[in-house]
Amino acid sequence: MPNSLYLKMENLDAIKENASIPLFDRDQITTSIAHIGVSNFHRAHQAFYINELIEKHQAFNFGICGIDLLDSDRKTYNVLKDQDGLYTLITKSPTGFQKPKIIGAIVEYFFGPENPMAVIERLANPDIKIISLTIAEDGYHLNEITGEFDQKHPSVAEEVVNPFNPKTVFGYLTQAFKLRKLRGISGCTILSCDNIKNNGDTMKHSFLNYVEKNEPELLPWLKNNTTFPNTMVDRITPTTQHKDIDALKNNFLVEDQWPVVCEPFTNWVIEDNFFETKPNWEKVGVQFVKNIEPYQNMKLQLLNAGHSILGILGTLHGYKTVHEAANDDVFIQFLKSYMHQEVAPTLVDAENMTFKAYKSTLISRFKNSNINDSLSRICSESSAKIPIFILSTLKIQLSENNSINHIAFIIAAWCKYNDGINDLGYAYNIVDSISNTLIRMAALSQQNPVKFLEIEPVFNDLSSNPVFTNKYLHYLNHLRNHTIKESVKQFNDKLL
Repeated sequence: MPNSLYLKMENLDAIKENASIPLFDRDQITTSIAHIGVSNFHRAHQAFYINELIEKHQAFNFGICGIDLLDSDRKTYNVLKDQDGLYTLITKSPTGFQKPKIIGAIVEYFFGPENPMAVIERLANPDIKIISLTIAEDGYHLNEITGEFDQKHPSVAEEVVNPFNPKTVFGYLTQAFKLRKLRGISGCTILSCDNIKNNGDTMKHSFLNYVEKNEPELLPWLKNNTTFPNTMVDRITPTTQHKDIDALKNNFLVEDQWPVVCEPFTNWVIEDNFFETKPNWEKVGVQFVKNIEPYQNMKLQLLNAGHSILGILGTLHGYKTVHEAANDDVFIQFLKSYMHQEVAPTLVDAENMTFKAYKSTLISRFKNSNINDSLSRICSESSAKIPIFILSTLKIQLSENNSINHIAFIIAAWCKYNDGINDLGYAYNIVDSISNTLIRMAALSQQNPVKFLEIEPVFNDLSSNPVFTNKYLHYLNHLRNHTIKESVKQFNDKLL
């Protein structure tokens, strides 16, 4: 490869003229963190923070052992194994690329489908003090209707028969902690970094429920030897595209099979609830707090809700990316007034400068054209996102008889979104685990408009609430007869 520098340890000296490389000897690093689910987000967020801690504060005892458990993760495994765990973090500001940074915090890598017992043994090793996770919501195996752990899930049922060839994160953790208990090794912190509300509590509830059903004798030991801090994680990390790989090669002479793209902004808030070892991550900007809820709600109800709103409105209009929708004055005016009128009253200490500053940064983050985040990614699995990001706000607003106009409009627009046709007449895919239900109920709402609200796993009994339903029906009727842009503009101008 005469025109580029391939990303491997032996090439780092040549790469350093074109990218920031790890300023530490990776051979000195010992592993105390096992991370399950080496996603793009993990590599842009948690691994970045650990890299900063090692580089700036010589914290050589906090190396990461990456672990992937799904067959679909084989590409990530193969790439990182081939690149010695190294990868490039491409940070894109609104004004352009920053100098690419090579991250060297991942020093080990295991692939569950290839050798499940090796993964179990590594998790059971006393050196591992923290097991962190980014496994996405479906990795928690929650029942769509009840929200409880789904013991009847096919992967869970399979583990009952063959516990030493686990398919779920709970199966791996159970066998690892059984070994720790048997060998007289203490437990550790289990740190969920997924973008779900009360992620630590959700992980704890699901895991202990799994153990109670499958290995009940382990339950008392687990309760005394593990903690599950809640976390708030925040960094926009779009899907890596081929043009990102090409730009890295052509502009910086660095050839990376799977770099990660992210925005400059990053934030990590963690509930101060660690078992034994608590890292000194505050040195690199991590915030430890007693109560995660205000920070968590701020992020979910502002950033994540904002993404979903721009995704729905922008897709209906014919936009493809977040920054296109965010740079549309009509749509961004709607989003700003939604945040001010309907979200801010629900947030604890909403007038605190933390919240004000966060709201002000969001719009510029959304407008960053270099991130090029796709609306299709934002809108995927909306049936799981909208109840958490938007309907949670609705519940509070209804209980206090406050404004719900924006939310009623958004849900009406989501119903129209599930028609699958934008205002230019082009079709788009509805990517959702319950897409058939969404599409069918949206179609039925053409004749019976309230039908869409009868999707119980999403809306519960909202269809029987006349305060919300009347507003929703009013907006849906208008949306069925006008373009999204016309409807939003009239809404903004208080003509709708």
